[in-house]
Amino acid sequence: MPLPHRFPGFLRRGAAALLVLVGLAGVGSAEDIAQPLAKAARPALANPLADVTAALGDPVRIEARIEPGSGAGPDVLAVTAALEDGWHLYAVTQQPGGPIATRVTVAGDSVRKVAGPFVPDVEPHRRTVDDVPAWQGLVIEEHSGRVTWRAPLASGAGEVRGAVRLQLCQDTTCLPPQSIPFTATVATPPATAGQAFVEHAPAGTHVTVRAAVGPPVGGATPLVVHLVPADGWHLYRPADSAASAVGQGKPTIVSTGSGGESAPARVRVTRMTPTTHAELVEAGAVDGPVALEIGFPPDAAAAREFLVGFQTCSTETCDPPAAVRVTVTSAGEITFASARYGEAATSVAPLAGDDPAPPATPPAIAAAPATASMPVAPAPAAISLPVALLMGLAGGLILNLMPCVLPVLGLKLMSFAQQSGRARREVFQMNLWYCAGVFAVFFVLATASVAANLGLGRANLAWGEQFTSAGFNIAMIGIVFAFALSFLGIWELPIPGFIGEKAGHVQTQEGPAGAFLKGVLSTVLATPCSGPFLGPVFGFTLTQPTAVTYAVFGAIATGMCLPYLLVGLMPGLVRMLPKPGAWMGTFKEVLGFVMLGTVVYLFTILHHEWFVPTLALLVGIWAACWWIGKGQEASGAVGFGRWLQAGAVLAAVGWGAFRLLAPGESLIEWQQPFSRDRIAELRRSGATVMVDFSADWCPTCKYNLAYAIETDRVKSLVDRNGVVPVLADWTDGSDEIKQALEGLQSRSIPVLAIYPAATPGGECPEPIVLRDLITEAQVLEALEMAGPSKSGASPIRSASTGRSGGR
Repeated sequence: MPLPHRFPGFLRRGAAALLVLVGLAGVGSAEDIAQPLAKAARPALANPLADVTAALGDPVRIEARIEPGSGAGPDVLAVTAALEDGWHLYAVTQQPGGPIATRVTVAGDSVRKVAGPFVPDVEPHRRTVDDVPAWQGLVIEEHSGRVTWRAPLASGAGEVRGAVRLQLCQDTTCLPPQSIPFTATVATPPATAGQAFVEHAPAGTHVTVRAAVGPPVGGATPLVVHLVPADGWHLYRPADSAASAVGQGKPTIVSTGSGGESAPARVRVTRMTPTTHAELVEAGAVDGPVALEIGFPPDAAAAREFLVGFQTCSTETCDPPAAVRVTVTSAGEITFASARYGEAATSVAPLAGDDPAPPATPPAIAAAPATASMPVAPAPAAISLPVALLMGLAGGLILNLMPCVLPVLGLKLMSFAQQSGRARREVFQMNLWYCAGVFAVFFVLATASVAANLGLGRANLAWGEQFTSAGFNIAMIGIVFAFALSFLGIWELPIPGFIGEKAGHVQTQEGPAGAFLKGVLSTVLATPCSGPFLGPVFGFTLTQPTAVTYAVFGAIATGMCLPYLLVGLMPGLVRMLPKPGAWMGTFKEVLGFVMLGTVVYLFTILHHEWFVPTLALLVGIWAACWWIGKGQEASGAVGFGRWLQAGAVLAAVGWGAFRLLAPGESLIEWQQPFSRDRIAELRRSGATVMVDFSADWCPTCKYNLAYAIETDRVKSLVDRNGVVPVLADWTDGSDEIKQALEGLQSRSIPVLAIYPAATPGGECPEPIVLRDLITEAQVLEALEMAGPSKSGASPIRSASTGRSGGR
């Protein structure tokens, strides 16, 4: 009897396997219970596992179809994976060094080809591994349930043939990677009344607006409007008001602007999926497209016109609120024109009562990923522009007391002491120069925060987001370290106002360049901090026009400059500070150690893979500054030649550090962890295996990897011969690896061992071993001697592949 499909997948497969095995054993009662399975099993006793596999079924089903393009858009290849409960696969964006990423490929002889990458319709669930040493800190990207990947197709006709390469896993077990073929044909679209959709992509947004004349309803002809956000972007739920609180996006609205004879009689939401991301629920976000049906009275004007207002956001930034003016002529022609959200906010049409309003707590939250199951705080109250400016002013003032700014604040106190006795005009000018540096950085940050709006970038930058860039953090570490060396007397920064003693004196006059640079440095160091009042203010700017964003950032800069403007207007305040003297030299050196503390802090936000090359870079900076300081000590000033020499030393050390020590993508897809049983299994299955015994603390291993093993010629031969590359990582020690090395007559690394495939029924040939420093030619010769993998070699791979090129 067939197994009921209502049983859980693992029970169906377990029961089916039991029935097949019992049938194979010839037990009569099993034949009575599962006669169809037993009959199917008898002719294939030579390969019983094939029968078991057939009976078990696969916990994933792959479907593929060609979706016709709308308007002038290309056709789209849609490939869907439907997984049984408890199973998951890995995203196409899964980074190397961990599980095997899913790959959707089109066959080389397929009639039609894809013209772009495959993008999933749902974001993968992401989690960071902290309980597996080999994967420590790795972000795992998983899909469960159902996921569809789409890619645009090149022009043409006919079917598409391809395959999905994936690995299926449960919480504790994984199946071997498999490749599932598919054939996609054009799906016949259902018949619809009215004209085809007309598309429009508003400038400065990440949405496509599609409109069409729908079938007549109750004597009126409605218009169907679809708002389709770009991949990685979302809209906000439709509403009958444009009002939104801080932290919420602007709702999707329909109106006639100032009203008129063509006002819609009915607006109905026909499709809207509330987000399952908890952090976006209170913001009113919607996953996927929003579909609207807009009805007009039968006696409406011949030319019907309305506005659709919306806002698109990603998880990192938002586009400015926008609107589209849609006009439909009496002949049914649809045209689009740009409009402002403010226009659509006038005379917003009410929503019909039968639209799919989202529940107060979407049921999908219960099934949301663990990363999205945090409790949601209530939405903050709305603030106005004047309040936002005042909060920005107060937040900027408080930034002066943030720990990030303390090193440069000490410098400014010293400059105040220097200003004692100087003319009021000079004091005011120096403080204005400092403020100019502050404003310069804030307006650069404001421009970065609206870069996508201005067409200067693909995304807007959030406050402090530059510190998510390893390159920016490394540059800041180098700059602050060089300043610290200057304060400690290693060298003298040749900018008036940055106090130094290398030339035999303490500079007592602050210049415009020094004041400006202090303002720049203090502002850059302040950006990791978000003091009181600034959180709501930055949230307020997300949904505001570009000019308002600049005004808010200007208010924050003004608040940060207030103390210095006050001292400039009332220079008598500096008399409370000690007079310039020897104490300034000691204080300067103390600030040098504070700067070194800032360097330590910046290392805490740098990924550990960049620690070693960055430390090597600091040695180069130290050497360059020392060389400049020696010249300053001898003559008080250095010429261009000495600066050039110092720059050459720094460039050479920096190049070597990031060329040899920095992490990088692996050219060869290595398997790990290593085990001797695994190597034996691969060889018995007919595979030739190449094992690299290596460790992070082995510089010769790194050299071999970069210049002898991971080369284009070696990779080409490995791929051509079907060689299985395995990494034996001895970084943290391993008895398994140590015993394998001793079996190869070695007690040190590097060792590259190439194990030829075993012949059926014969013994395994002796491995080919290359020790110590090796060349590419030696590796190629050894691979040729070992020969290719035998036909039918096992494709099974470990769930952990890839390696860091920087090891």
